[in-house]
Amino acid sequence: MKIPVVKEYGSWAVFGSSCLAALFAGMMTRPRESGGDFIATALMTITGLSFLINAKIPFSALIRSKAFTESGESETGNRNKENLYWFLFFMLAGLGLLIPFLINGFSYFIGFTLLVVSYSICMAKGKEHYLIAEINGFALLTLSAPIIYFTVTGDISMRLYAAVLIFFIAGVLKVKVRIRKTPAYRITMICYCMAALIVFHFLHISLILLVPLLENVISSIWMRDEKLKTVGDIELAKGIIFIILTGFFWK
Repeated sequence: MKIPVVKEYGSWAVFGSSCLAALFAGMMTRPRESGGDFIATALMTITGLSFLINAKIPFSALIRSKAFTESGESETGNRNKENLYWFLFFMLAGLGLLIPFLINGFSYFIGFTLLVVSYSICMAKGKEHYLIAEINGFALLTLSAPIIYFTVTGDISMRLYAAVLIFFIAGVLKVKVRIRKTPAYRITMICYCMAALIVFHFLHISLILLVPLLENVISSIWMRDEKLKTVGDIELAKGIIFIILTGFFWK
C-alpha cells in the first residue's frame, strides 16, 4: 500500500520553520501554563497540522479526476475510492489531534478557512504553481506560526504571522528569480526586501530577523549559476537562521 505523502520538501521546511519560530517566540514571551502541558498541546497541534497537509495529495487527485472510458472506469473508480479513504483518514486524524487547539482557538482562526478555499480553487483549475497560488500555499503553511504561538501563550499574534509569512514569501520570489533571471524579477526581489524592512519597522518587529534576506538582494544583483537544489539548501539554511534570530530577538 502506497501512502500518499507530500514530497515537496521545501513546503515541509517552511512548515517546520514556522512551527519552531512560533515555539521559540512563545517560550521567550509567556507560556500559558506552568509545567509541560502546553508543550503536549503544541506537539499534538503540529502533528495534526501535518496530517492536514498530507490530505492535499488525495484531495488534489480527487478534484482533478475526469471522466474515463468504460475500459478504464473501474480502475479509475478504485483509485478515487482509495484517494477518498486517504483524504478522510488524514482529515479526521488531523482534526482529532487539533481538538485541544480548536476548543479555544477555532473562533479566532475560522476566517483563515478562506485561504483553504482559494487554494483548493487554484488546484482545481490547475494553477497550483502560479505565483499567486504559491503565495496562497505559503500563507497556509506559515499559518502554523500563530496557531502554535496560541497553543503556547494563549494569545493571537498576527505580528508573528506577518513576520514569518513575509520572510518565507521572499523564498518563493527567490526561486522565481533563479528560474526567470529577468531584470523585472530581480528588481521585484530587491523592492520586496526593501518593503519588508518598512513593514517590519511599522509593526515594531526587530529588523534583525530580516538579516538572511541580504542574500536575496545580493543574489539578485550578482546572479550566479546555481542549481535549484543549491538554492533550496541556501533557503533552508536561511530558515534555520531565521528561527534562531526569532528565538533571541522576538518581543
